[in-house]
Amino acid sequence: MILTIDTETADLTGNVYDVAAIVHNKRGEIVAEYTALVSETMTNPAKMMGAFYAKKIFTHYIPMIDAGSIRVRPWADITASIQALVLQHNVKTIAAYNLGFDMRVLKQTGNAYGARILPHGNFKLLDIWQFACEVRLSRRTYKNLATSMGWVSDHGNLRTGAEYAYRFCSGDHGFIEDHTALSDARIEVAILAECFKQKKPIPYGKVNQSPWKLVNK
Repeated sequence: MILTIDTETADLTGNVYDVAAIVHNKRGEIVAEYTALVSETMTNPAKMMGAFYAKKIFTHYIPMIDAGSIRVRPWADITASIQALVLQHNVKTIAAYNLGFDMRVLKQTGNAYGARILPHGNFKLLDIWQFACEVRLSRRTYKNLATSMGWVSDHGNLRTGAEYAYRFCSGDHGFIEDHTALSDARIEVAILAECFKQKKPIPYGKVNQSPWKLVNK
């Protein structure tokens, strides 16, 4: 069992306001999902108005709260719920797209609000970004597609973010990432399943390796 995590933050240092966790297997079959908005961050105007995706409070989160698809919960409740999922499903691997970022901001938020996100234990760490760049995005087929579609940064590098990896893996070349935690975590689960299908070595423990460089050699 794998736990794939995604976060949305008020800034690059931390202050997580939206967190999602999905328990699934290597085939991408989902057995449990959890998502919540962090009340300590979400209700702090000074933090939220500076968030890069602050407009989503009005376009996404208020409608989601109104529809009952997400709740605003204290950080302590969120961490307890995710820890329970990990223990209930005997999770052995923690994954995320750009795992180093998510681990850092979750640690910062945990330090600020007084609770860690994961139970104590020895988990394998798997950066889906690293995995995707190694076994999918470094292929000539992706490079040719990305070049032809204009998936190129201002610095001339082929883009390798989750949005572009999902476009390639799913065949939906017009896909636009939602940038809400649960929605983004679901596409990351799908990307990871495609990576496992390649039957290549799994880059456990490779975190903060700047995997985009593998695609832009």
